[in-house]
Amino acid sequence: MTTETRIAEKAACAEDIKAKVSSEHIILGAVMLLTGALLIFAVGFVQGAGGFLHNAAHDTRHAVTIPCH
Repeated sequence: MTTETRIAEKAACAEDIKAKVSSEHIILGAVMLLTGALLIFAVGFVQGAGGFLHNAAHDTRHAVTIPCH
């Protein structure tokens, strides 16, 4: 096996690893985005316990100076 062949094999292996990590990151990001959107939706419409979760989220928006109404 020549040095050029070894270098070519290592480069091909590195490209495969980069592609795998990249697709895993995209999938993880999509799952996190969907989970966050569902949590925001659920907290926005929760009615139990006097709207405690809704009011806590509302107060947090005001605390970080995000206008909400």
